[in-house]
This record gives sequence, structure tokens and C-alpha cells, in this order.
Amino acid sequence: MRAIPLFVVALVLCGCTAPAPPAAGPASPAGSAAVPSSPAASPPVPAFQQSLPGSARRECVVVPGDATLVRSGDFIAGDFVEYRRQWHPDLGPDLGKLFWLPASPQLNAALTVTATSGGRTETYSAGSLATNDAGQAMYPSGIPLPAAGTWKLVAQAGDGWGCFELTLL
Repeated sequence: MRAIPLFVVALVLCGCTAPAPPAAGPASPAGSAAVPSSPAASPPVPAFQQSLPGSARRECVVVPGDATLVRSGDFIAGDFVEYRRQWHPDLGPDLGKLFWLPASPQLNAALTVTATSGGRTETYSAGSLATNDAGQAMYPSGIPLPAAGTWKLVAQAGDGWGCFELTLL
């Protein structure tokens, strides 16, 4: 009896246990392609992020008073509890820390946060990506908002976008 080489057995077993390819969907007309709903298709949302306040949709979200992390569009931002605890109107440029976790990090995309309240606009740049203790790509930022009120913080980096409405008393 002739021996079957081990690699042939492995190939057969792998072929038998591999998942079947997905069924083909309806054919698209020649030259057409699906149009994404946003400039960057967001990756699937991990389970822990699904429980965060806010929305994975590209819309402005209110930051609840007890929320540490909030999601809007392509970003998770925080620590809002600590920010509110430390905030006062004359924060220096090295205070007012918030971090921004992009859903799809883009290495060469700098983060810009535009803050508006009562006709006043402030723009902050966070520079390039860093890595947090959990190994996640993030943008650290100093956002020393100058006055009490409700601030709309619009974060943009490359195709990423998020909008957070933060009230400071």
C-alpha cells in the first residue's frame, strides 16, 4: 500500500473544514458600485463600545454628566468626568486633557477639534497619533475651554468625524 504524504492529508482536511464562500449577491449593473453612506466606512463596533453613550452614526451627541467615554461617529472621546472635575475658566494650555480614539486610525492624519459656544469658536490641534496603555491608537489633546456653557466639540482627522456637546458649569 502506498503512503499518502502528510501535506496532502492536511490540504484535504483544511479544504473540508474551511467555511463555504459567501453566496453571491444580486449582480450590479456594469460600471456601478455601492456608494458608502459616509466618507469612511466604519469597522464593526466592538461589544464594549456598543454600551457607550452616544452613537456610531455621524451626529452630534450630548455628553451625559456621569459619562467617562462617549461615542460619536468615528470617535470615542473622554475622560469627560475628569475633564469636568478639573475644568475652570482660566485653564492653562497644558490642562483640559481629552483623548480621542479613532475607529479607523489614519497614520498621517492630524486631529483638529473645533469648539463652538455662544458665537465663540476655538480651534485646537492634537497633532499625530499616539498609543495608549491598551495599545490603541489615540490622539491626546489639551482643550482648555475658556468659559462655562455648552460647547460643541467637532473632532476631525482624515475621514474621521465626531461631534460632542459638552456642558460646563
